[in-house]
Amino acid sequence: MESVEIMKSKLLVTMGVLLSFSTGFSGTDEFKVLETETKGVKIQIHPKLELFHIMAYLSHSESLNNLNFKYKSEIDSFFSSYKNDSSVRFVKKVLENYHASLSINQLFFDRNFKNDSSFMRFLDLDNFGLANTLTNKATVMDSLMDAVDSFSKISQFDRFFERHQIYYQQKINEVARTISDMNLIRDLESFWGTEKDNTIIVITILGQDIHASWFSDNSESYSIFYLSPKFVIDNDATFGNSSITDLSEGKMAAEDAIYYGAMHEFGHAFLNPIMDHYSHKIDKIPFSITTSDPTKTLFLCESFLRSQTAFFLKKNHQVEFAQMVIQGEKQQGYIYNEIILELIDDYSNHRETYRDFNSFAVEFLEKLEKRIAPEISCLMRAIHGNGSAGSAGG
Repeated sequence: MESVEIMKSKLLVTMGVLLSFSTGFSGTDEFKVLETETKGVKIQIHPKLELFHIMAYLSHSESLNNLNFKYKSEIDSFFSSYKNDSSVRFVKKVLENYHASLSINQLFFDRNFKNDSSFMRFLDLDNFGLANTLTNKATVMDSLMDAVDSFSKISQFDRFFERHQIYYQQKINEVARTISDMNLIRDLESFWGTEKDNTIIVITILGQDIHASWFSDNSESYSIFYLSPKFVIDNDATFGNSSITDLSEGKMAAEDAIYYGAMHEFGHAFLNPIMDHYSHKIDKIPFSITTSDPTKTLFLCESFLRSQTAFFLKKNHQVEFAQMVIQGEKQQGYIYNEIILELIDDYSNHRETYRDFNSFAVEFLEKLEKRIAPEISCLMRAIHGNGSAGSAGG
């Protein structure tokens, strides 16, 4: 049996990822993360993750946004000679065979990522000519990081990064100003009744969707909100397109987009570990699922946090906005959100009994199952009745 190092060498040669060991610029690890901290929230642009996204963009990956703005033109111009580089092709191949393109961002923050089967299960190695073992998948992820470092050197990413450092800092400052009047940490910890050691917003300028990741390292907990722009104004990507939010007119204030996005995405770091603990109970709940959520637990977590958005909207006196969110989520397949919202209200109104959400979790699941079961029964009776009538009519 070949050693991991031999397999890795073969993989690198096969994909043409030839590493350079010159005495010059030695890779993205030399770049410091650009960061500002506001009210306990760190706001970052991570050079290696940004370069990974640039490589994905050069490879025409579908995992990024389709907005057109000046930054992309500057990428096209600077990296025009490297669009077909073997490292870029390798990034594209990994993304084409990793069936959870958003979660792969955690690779750049979590040292345990490639050893976590819950993440590595999304990587399919059939097109790499390798068996789908965790060892082989870890080898591919190591090679991916090597590819990013290799491309950093041959493309002189240091020059591009330095030219755009003011732009990156402007984006960080833009988010910092936006959240300066918010109390994200307070609102999160108050609702969930627990704390996180590190709360981080990572700006992904080329990202498609906002999302989250969470992990522990050296006994510290990390909660990350990957914030991507949704609009273009004056040839630049932005997080809002108006000073006020009016969904009926397609207007979204950056303050609302970031606050409610953050409460949802950071919420995953609190909620998902709790719900994972009760997955056996959740599997017994007779959900009717039409979304792309792969498990009942993930469906429930997503349903809960989308309902929580409506909860915070109501709390902030945006009742009409909250109702629009609930109705919109129904159309997306999150049909239990009104029930879940009532249970969130129940939790919020009895915090003297529930010191944190974990102490409410079992009761929440029991009440939810009781509320959903009659709805399913009514639906089945309706289907059965319609089926009988149809048979008779036939």
